[in-house]
Amino acid sequence: MERGVTTAYQLQKLLDLNPAQAARLWRGGQEMIALKTIDALCESLDCEPSDLIIRIAKSRAKSRKSSSRK
Repeated sequence: MERGVTTAYQLQKLLDLNPAQAARLWRGGQEMIALKTIDALCESLDCEPSDLIIRIAKSRAKSRKSSSRK
């Protein structure tokens, strides 16, 4: 991550998140994110939602889930 946030702990403090949520966001393991959280991220990092979110097609997401279970 750019803009001075280099650890999950820094993200936690910046957005006032609980440690588990900060870790999930940091690792990219969160499937759903509240709009309030996206807004706080954008405000803190001076960016737009499109800078944070990458769409993964359903067919690709299914193959990722099945390959992670092996």
